[in-house]
Amino acid sequence: MINLNRRNFIKSAALPLVMPWKNFYNNPYDEQGPVIKSFTVFKTSGNFYRFIAMNAYDTAPKGITGTKSIVTILLSDGTVGIGPVGYRPADDAALKKLRGLIGKDPMGFYEWNGGKITGVKNEMKEYLFDAKTAWFESAVLDAIGKLKQVPVWKLFGEPIREGIDPYDGTLYFEDIAHNKDVSILAASAKQSKEDGYRSIKMKLGRPLKWMPGEAGVQRDIDAFIAVREAVGANFKLMADPNNGYAKQFDWAVRLLKGCAPYDMFFIEEIFPDDTSEYRKLRDALSKDNISIPVADGENVNDLSLFDQYMADGVYSYLQPDMHTCGFSNIVALARRAQSYPHIKIIPHVWQTQLGLLMSLHSSLIQKNINHVEDSRYTDHAITPVGYKFREGQWFVPDKPGWGVELTPGYKQFVTEKEVVVE
Repeated sequence: MINLNRRNFIKSAALPLVMPWKNFYNNPYDEQGPVIKSFTVFKTSGNFYRFIAMNAYDTAPKGITGTKSIVTILLSDGTVGIGPVGYRPADDAALKKLRGLIGKDPMGFYEWNGGKITGVKNEMKEYLFDAKTAWFESAVLDAIGKLKQVPVWKLFGEPIREGIDPYDGTLYFEDIAHNKDVSILAASAKQSKEDGYRSIKMKLGRPLKWMPGEAGVQRDIDAFIAVREAVGANFKLMADPNNGYAKQFDWAVRLLKGCAPYDMFFIEEIFPDDTSEYRKLRDALSKDNISIPVADGENVNDLSLFDQYMADGVYSYLQPDMHTCGFSNIVALARRAQSYPHIKIIPHVWQTQLGLLMSLHSSLIQKNINHVEDSRYTDHAITPVGYKFREGQWFVPDKPGWGVELTPGYKQFVTEKEVVVE
């Protein structure tokens, strides 16, 4: 176990043990609440609901098992907050930065009005709007929700919908993994529909490495058609080539022209996000009266860059990564995006059950977050309470925080040493 000792850190920094965080952060509450005692980061096992094949850039199928890093926060009154770590690892630099938050009241991180969080204090933006550290906010918000005995969504707004529409994001290259034809994809899509899903985002991009050349383009087209025929017309079908058509513009045009008659809801990352390239693609398709919305942005860590994306008018769906960029940051982006009616936000989530739950909370209060990504993954170390999936929608319980607890005996699922910051 790595221990970053709070006492030694404060002593070396020549700071008193007790700091006037209440005054520094202009805490709106009459009394300072419980303060942060420690952070703990650990990696836990988990599993997908079934075998997951490879995508365009993978070196092998993903399989059925996996691991995910989780962060917990312990407050001085014993409250424990839980959240996922982002794609960026919780490296030494990030952990040392978090050490500077020990002893602070987490409610003082935010601007408040009428019991609702309306923004982030300027002093905290270097933490909560920076992808190197923003992931820890998920545990902070869970703790605040538990302190106030309200779900996280209620800290930010009022519900604007009941059920939330997910898409099943687990349809990968099963044909390649099992050396089968596209009928195996049709069978999986049909099963997803029988499971209750009304939308699927399927992987394309075979010509990048798994089936190079024109044959890969044709297999992508055949795969899309087969899945459409399997799920029927009254079903949303999206596609994500994971930049598999980079530097292959003509193939990208051929792919979309081949799929267009079968109603593609959006195309995501057909090649690296480039406004001029997407404009060129739009112009090429419009000659045949084809219009397919574009989705992108899961690799954008500085969400201020999306302001230009929105103004450009090329992208219809922006996909900031939920557990990397942070909940309040993504909610703030969604609120800015309200000025652009053509823009919707779909938080990117992969291999994290907690990330899905966070996305559900954001969709509950933001009209323009009208879909969430569901990787159908279970984190063994956490237990969600009260979430329901029925008739193709997720329903969020009125439970404090994210509505999750650590699974009894969760340490049996921890795969690496815990890292404690205190």
